[in-house]
Amino acid sequence: MKTFPKIAAVVAVAGAAVFASVLPGSADVAAQSPSVGAVRVESPATLDARGAVVRVSVTVVCTPGQPAYVGIDLVQRSGGDIARGGDSHYIPSCTGGAQTVELIATAYEEPFRKGVTWARGSLNTPSYGTIYDEREIEIVR
Repeated sequence: MKTFPKIAAVVAVAGAAVFASVLPGSADVAAQSPSVGAVRVESPATLDARGAVVRVSVTVVCTPGQPAYVGIDLVQRSGGDIARGGDSHYIPSCTGGAQTVELIATAYEEPFRKGVTWARGSLNTPSYGTIYDEREIEIVR
């Protein structure tokens, strides 16, 4: 009966040693890779081509080496109508750091005007699915 406590103690020490040897490697991976993806629509955006397009910068962070799609959708009251537009861009390999992409949102029907608009930026990756950033931004000339 006295042998069981000794065996249990040896197994516990061996298990703790294995766990401790794996732990530093896990910490290294976590330090090198972002724990979550991120997307941010930058303001101001720039009106171009007499309102036919708006140039919008979108900053993203995603897992190094993974592909990603970055998108933008804009909605703005334009007189008595609604101006809408969007664009997307494919990133073949994320860097793991902040990457800024310039998207050119093309107006679908009504032209955009300088002023406030509603923006919805998106980041889609295999690791995180789709993440959104929704905010008002300023459109300048």
